[in-house]
Amino acid sequence: MSYSAHAHAHRSMVTLVSTVALTASFLVAGPGGANAQSPRRDVLSHVNNIGVSRSARSVLESTAGINATVDVASRQGSNVGTPASPKGLLVGSWLETVTFPPEFGRPPLKSLSSYHGDGTMSCTDQGNVTTDPATVFSACHGAWTHLHGRTFAYTAFELISDLSGNLVGRLKFRGTYTVSASGAEYEGTTVAQILDAEGNVLSSVTVVNKGQRIQVE
Repeated sequence: MSYSAHAHAHRSMVTLVSTVALTASFLVAGPGGANAQSPRRDVLSHVNNIGVSRSARSVLESTAGINATVDVASRQGSNVGTPASPKGLLVGSWLETVTFPPEFGRPPLKSLSSYHGDGTMSCTDQGNVTTDPATVFSACHGAWTHLHGRTFAYTAFELISDLSGNLVGRLKFRGTYTVSASGAEYEGTTVAQILDAEGNVLSSVTVVNKGQRIQVE
């Protein structure tokens, strides 16, 4: 593939240079033939030589770009430009619905999360500031990994502070998600734990997560 693209670009360069050269000869010689004299001959010859040089250089640069692109594609294989590679399916930003078990006694909440190509993640939840008890939850930060197929695992933390900014605890998440075949949704479960400032578990709950990929509109 690389040789074919190079040969095509080389032929294009030769054709372009030849065309420009013929045009330059006509302008320099004029209708009277190659021996006709013109006070503009030296100036036009200089200008046309610059034009040929610039055109040739432009084609050579384009050829180099074509070869580089083809070589990269050859090395990386047919997955170049394919975002649906299983290991990268979770990468992107998502609008999530978190559903609690009935006995927990609270309605579903919304969450925004982003999973990055380097294996890190961040999220923020609806209701990060509460009045009873009076607490403030930070955005979450964590890490994720590919398990198998379209299934992924993640762990993240949020800091919990009182209204004066004192650290009173942490919220820890551990979950697994499975991304749909379309890559536009995921579903899974998460164990959420409330920890005190020393890291002791105070309470925990298992929730259901359903995410919708955020698309450019």
